[in-house]
Amino acid sequence: MRLAQLFSVIQPVPDEFRVPMEALRQGQQWMIDIAHILNAPLPELDMPRPSVRPDQGARVQQQLNRYLSQLQKQRGLSEWLMEFRQHLIGITGRWGCDLFVCYDIAGVPPTNNALESRFGRLRRDQRRISGRQFNTATLLDEGPYLIWECGDSEAQVLARLRRVATNRADYQRRYQNLCAEQERRRLIYRLQHHQTQVFRELEVKWAAIHFHKAV
Repeated sequence: MRLAQLFSVIQPVPDEFRVPMEALRQGQQWMIDIAHILNAPLPELDMPRPSVRPDQGARVQQQLNRYLSQLQKQRGLSEWLMEFRQHLIGITGRWGCDLFVCYDIAGVPPTNNALESRFGRLRRDQRRISGRQFNTATLLDEGPYLIWECGDSEAQVLARLRRVATNRADYQRRYQNLCAEQERRRLIYRLQHHQTQVFRELEVKWAAIHFHKAV
């Protein structure tokens, strides 16, 4: 008798969650499909010849874009699934071509999980060394140098240096893009907090340029 009463109590539960679970399974299948597309062969650093096609990154990007385009055309989805679909499309668009670099450059990992862990160790080490919970200034000024000694062996450091040497032209291009982005952010910050000084410096530069042209 008690089992029958318990069954009558829990019977509505599967019916109530059946639709949300179906949407969750559909979203999970989308993620599985995307993971299958991204699970393409990566070039190996120590291979004497390229282990994948030189346009592998573009091919993976095209496959992913086609799949997302097919998702965009699906109708009859729940509101949650439509929001989830838009999130997948939006986040892929924000990453842009940088998502596919690992397919063309030997030694570039497919995720930045190891890099995130390395920065986490660096922050913990700096808190332990300095005794301060927040040490942003040191990380900003010396971070590019400190990161090389963040729990890595000599062999790992030398391997990273060899990867930089192998892909030096691409590294230099991306480094210049990073410097330009940092300079843009610094300018935005200064315009927000030191607007008068920035305008004065721009006026001085403008006057100097026109003076040299006149001479």
